[in-house]
Parts: sequence; C-alpha cells; structure tokens
Amino acid sequence: MLSGVHNFRDAGGYRTAAGTLRRNLLFRSGRLTAATREDEAILGRIDFQTIVDLRRGAERHAFPTGAWAAKCEAISSDVGGHADPWVTFLRSVEPSAAAVRDYILAFYRSVPFEERHIGLFSRYFSALAEGRGPLLVHCSGGKDRTGIVIALTHALLGVPREDMVHDYLLTNRHWNYETHGAAVAEAMREEAGRPVDPAAVRAAIEVEAEYLDAAFDVIAARAGSVARYLDEVVGITGDRQRAIIARLVEHQP
Repeated sequence: MLSGVHNFRDAGGYRTAAGTLRRNLLFRSGRLTAATREDEAILGRIDFQTIVDLRRGAERHAFPTGAWAAKCEAISSDVGGHADPWVTFLRSVEPSAAAVRDYILAFYRSVPFEERHIGLFSRYFSALAEGRGPLLVHCSGGKDRTGIVIALTHALLGVPREDMVHDYLLTNRHWNYETHGAAVAEAMREEAGRPVDPAAVRAAIEVEAEYLDAAFDVIAARAGSVARYLDEVVGITGDRQRAIIARLVEHQP
C-alpha cells in the first residue's frame, strides 16, 4: 500500500468474539522515515490522530518521523534510556542465527513486564479507549514490539488465535528477506563491525509463532490472562477494556 514505509497495514477486518474488528481505525507499520510524497498523501487521507512510536530515543533520532505527522498526538518513551539493546547485542557477540533467535525469544519474554513497554502499552490502550480517531502504532521493523501490542489488542477483542497469529506472521510477506535482506545485512554489519551470516540476517528479519507464544506464556504465568494483565499490570481497567471493544468492534446481528 505504501512504497517507502515497510510493513504498513490495517490491523482490522478480523472476526472477533462479538463481531468484526473495524477497518480504518488501527494500523501498524515499520518506521516512517522514508515515506514518499505519495505515501504521505495516503497517510494524510487516513487522517491519523495518534502515532504510537515504540522505538527508543536513539532509533527515533537516527530515523525521525516526517513533518507530515506533526499534527498527530505523538506517544513515545525514553524510560530505560536511549540506547538500543539490539545494537549492544550485535556489538558484543558473534551474531549467528541461533544467537539471534535466542536474543529475540528473550526479548519477547521481557517486553510484557518491562517498565518502558508497560508505560507505552498503557498510553496506547488509553488512546484506543478514548476514541481519538485512526491510530498508527509502529517500531523500526513493525514486527516485534508492534507485533506484541497488536496481538494483545486482537486477544482483548476476542480475535481467534489462528487469525491473531496469521496477522503477526504477515510480516514475513510484507517485510521479507528477499526484498530487505541486503539492507538489513548492511545495517547489521555496520553495528557488528564485521560481515554477518545470511542465516542470522534472515533470523533477524523473520517472525515465528514461537516468539509470540513466548510473550503470551509469560503473561499467562504471571497475570493469568490478557484481561488481567491489562487491568493489573498495564492499568487498563475493565471499563476501559469494554470501551476499546465497543469502539473497535462492529457488532453483527
């Protein structure tokens, strides 16, 4: 749909426990820096009111969002510092495919109870509950941090797990190794200071259902359910959860 913004897509259209997730209200993507003039025209027509940027400060500084987004409410966080742990990882170990997968699995297990993400998730779900208009949530690749928050939203709305995982795995079609592998390999080489095995590059680009399972397993173990996690950890009470459902779900007769 967009030529300069990878992994951009509508998170709606899925059946839920009570109807269908409305389209044109909730979108996800990778970073927005390279949006073309044509992309910006499309984004402007959607009329986003809120952009949730899950990236750390160093990522935002290196790849800023364009001026077209100035009218939007911007949600971001510098809790936990500006440095990107992914860069630290690349500089500290030999980034094999196995090491990359282990890093990603550990990342997914940490995200749900990490202070910076709890704060971002709270502000994201609050924006959904308050109905401020179309919302775009993104990170750098639009796959891991964004994948978790969209999956949590789908789970709250009662989207069947197979559809939730299907949406998550669409990253492998929208932002794939064949199209983006060379650019990611070069970025990883620059950070690591040496060439990186193509298998490790592929592991860094692609998502696997096991990653999402890791995040949800931690939530189940520590909070019991997504609803309780949102209430007791993220601070999105039952009333706010119901407001999100009422706004995003088109009920079927």
